[in-house]
Amino acid sequence: EEGVCIKADTVGGLEALAKELNAIDVPIRMASIGKVSRRDIRNTEAASNPLHRIIMAFSTEILPDAVAEVETSEAGAKHIGSDIIYRILEEHDEWVEKRTRELEEESREQVVYPARILLLPDHTFRVSKPAVVGVRVVAGRIHVGQYLLKEEKRVGRIKSIRSGESSMKEAMQGDEVAVAIDGVTVGRQIEEGDSLLVDIPESHAKKLRKMELTAAEQDVFDELLAIHRKDDHFWGR
Repeated sequence: EEGVCIKADTVGGLEALAKELNAIDVPIRMASIGKVSRRDIRNTEAASNPLHRIIMAFSTEILPDAVAEVETSEAGAKHIGSDIIYRILEEHDEWVEKRTRELEEESREQVVYPARILLLPDHTFRVSKPAVVGVRVVAGRIHVGQYLLKEEKRVGRIKSIRSGESSMKEAMQGDEVAVAIDGVTVGRQIEEGDSLLVDIPESHAKKLRKMELTAAEQDVFDELLAIHRKDDHFWGR
């Protein structure tokens, strides 16, 4: 059976939250009264649909061991709690939208490794639509489809990678290749000599924490964690 999990401090509160969720066709798999426990989080993780691995709590607390379970959840369990039902619904919608994008990225891509590229001087082959520039992979590895960061902001997406006349799906540390980048103009968003980072989805960051990275990849990964955790302290945990 599929559906989300809900909690409240009273029967009336539980019924009120359930009514609002039913009105927007969100299925409910488990509903109970009391504080959110670690067992509740584990029940949440058991949903086969990743978009149902969420527990919504109305006017009730989450216990410390449950907080720890959420933070270390490999299944991507999510907890939302508030004393205002409509705030819970808003956060649910935001999370579903974000999680849907992440799942789509995961289905299209391999694990995105942390990487840094240097735009080589005098190697601009096309200024825009897409920009085509020569780069050196300073750390990690790059793939077609990955997003790039400059000064903590996204500045485009890798459309293709070429070495001479050959197309490549991947370039490794030390490689010098020509990269086509959608969404930027050389001289505006990017410049020759810029150092750009490959951005990583949060779900991939959780996987990378368990993988053996090179020293250079680890340095870039730590930098990316610091960037994202300015907005979300628990990003990638």
